[in-house]
Amino acid sequence: MKKQTEKDKLTALYERLSHDDERAGESVSIENQKRILEDYARKNGFTNIRHFTDDGIRGTTFKRPGLDAMLEEIRAGNVATVIIKDQSRIGRDVVEVGLLKRTFDEYHVRFIAANNNLDTANGFDIMSIFRDVINEWYVADTSRKIKTVFKSRMEKGLRCSGSVCYGYRASKEEKGEWVIDEEAAAVVRRIFLSVLAGETIASIAKALRAEKIPIPSEHWKRTGEPVRAAKYADPYAWSATTIGYILKRPEYTGRKVLGKTVCENYKTKSTRKTTPEEQHVFEGAIPAIVDGETWQTVQKIRETVRRAPKRQNAPNRLTGLLYCADCGSKLTHRYNLVQGKWIEDAFVCSGYRQLTHDCTMHYIPTAKIEAAILAVIQRVSWYVRHNEKEFTERVREASDQNQEKTVKECKQKISKAQKRHKELDGLVKKLYEGNATGKIPDKYFTRLLAEYDEEQTGLETSIAEWQRQIENWNADRLKTDQLIQLVKRYTDFSELTTPMLNEFIEKVVVHEGEGRGNDRRQRIDIYLNFIGAFEVPEYIVTPAEVEEQRRQREEQAAKEARSKELAKARYEKRKAEKREFTARKKAGLLTPEEQEAEEKRLAHNREWQKEWREKRKASEPEKLLFVKLDDAFIVTLNVAIWC
Repeated sequence: MKKQTEKDKLTALYERLSHDDERAGESVSIENQKRILEDYARKNGFTNIRHFTDDGIRGTTFKRPGLDAMLEEIRAGNVATVIIKDQSRIGRDVVEVGLLKRTFDEYHVRFIAANNNLDTANGFDIMSIFRDVINEWYVADTSRKIKTVFKSRMEKGLRCSGSVCYGYRASKEEKGEWVIDEEAAAVVRRIFLSVLAGETIASIAKALRAEKIPIPSEHWKRTGEPVRAAKYADPYAWSATTIGYILKRPEYTGRKVLGKTVCENYKTKSTRKTTPEEQHVFEGAIPAIVDGETWQTVQKIRETVRRAPKRQNAPNRLTGLLYCADCGSKLTHRYNLVQGKWIEDAFVCSGYRQLTHDCTMHYIPTAKIEAAILAVIQRVSWYVRHNEKEFTERVREASDQNQEKTVKECKQKISKAQKRHKELDGLVKKLYEGNATGKIPDKYFTRLLAEYDEEQTGLETSIAEWQRQIENWNADRLKTDQLIQLVKRYTDFSELTTPMLNEFIEKVVVHEGEGRGNDRRQRIDIYLNFIGAFEVPEYIVTPAEVEEQRRQREEQAAKEARSKELAKARYEKRKAEKREFTARKKAGLLTPEEQEAEEKRLAHNREWQKEWREKRKASEPEKLLFVKLDDAFIVTLNVAIWC
């Protein structure tokens, strides 16, 4: 009865093919493996055969449908023999293959590798262990070669992945390059501008959902691009996570970033995010969707945690920008709403509120800060528009004065550190020679070598930091043009908007107030993006000049009044002529010449009115912001101001 049962058991023929094996051609194809195994089984008298196949699965992966099905039959006691083409088909991991062989032994299953002359019925074959090691080495070597090829491609700026960032599409002309997808790019720009305007990413996602704008996966599906997230319930389900992922992508500034992740283990395929030093970055390699200043401003906004108070829909737009001048803590928003009216809307030092620092309140009303910020932006913008050359020279002069001494010191320190580093190289060389000749004992050699190595490491770190400071100083000299371009982008400075606040202001440092009541004075230092705290010259306007400006405004007003009277008279006259013209036209009394003349006159009037409006707009006097100071009036352009 037992012999009959053994005879009825299965002969399992196992085939496996990975994507890498496909490059080898027909010799290792699934069909060819099946043919080889069937011929072997027939020639050696094996019957009741059944195929177990895994197609397109790597040898380092042991979660395979075909293999799992075969093991299930083995554990059920239904398999007598397992036959494979060669040992690499069962797997390329020494440990895992060893466990499989132990399972075969446990259930008394005969294991045969046809091309390797391996048959467990003939006893233990030590060469099979070496073949398993070689099979695993092949995978490790292949992984190393692939990494080398990928690294070489990335160093040349060539992509190793076919995935495309939302807002772009793959170029049909140049393989591996991106071009702007205008439909998606418009959504990306909107997201960035919404953050600049003070909206939260949750509110942005809600707005996109309400307008039924397709999520990235749905957009790619509709445009025929490869879809990474194949399954999703709602094609318009924008989330804060998706918005946040878009906002942090540096590619939108035209920066190509390669090698953002690396495979740590070729067996487990575990990956990790690379550090900025490991990545390959190419500036301006792809078309930009947003400018670099906007991207940087958005990153700064997102770095600040802004929580909305319980009775407000959104956090105060100044949150995260205000700092205490004494303890360095951020100022927090303090509010009190009674019967729908704000009775208190101000900022205080968080160190004072939380008792984490021995600090004072630094209380300052929100309205005062916003008024001061608006005044600073207006004044600096006025100075840029009227004295751009002088502004550029003063900014660079101030930057040079503030940092030239520091840069000079950094260069001296670098020179000194490099000299010491070279001396240590010589000392290490002599140390090795002394130890080799026996002049320096091993214990002194080890201790001195460790000390020299530690000192050299410290010097290298310091040199890198000093070089970074010099590079930053050189970059700062180019930031003046960025502020000038920002000023030119705005045409209306009458009201402080959230985008204006985020784009112009780096931070505001608040000092403790002096005095009480109406005599209270408080200094705040406002730091602008790109140039920091900048001292702009003051332009004094005397009372006589103020009176002259008033007289000019009155003359302009009188001139405009006379113009209005003349315009009204012309209008009444033209109105009467038009009534007469319309009556004649209805009566059919107009000649073709009169109709043509009327059309020419109307066209001329339209052109004249257009020119008149443009001239009037150009001749309007600029409105200046005056701050009263003693007996004179002063247009102050000083960034550090008193409230």
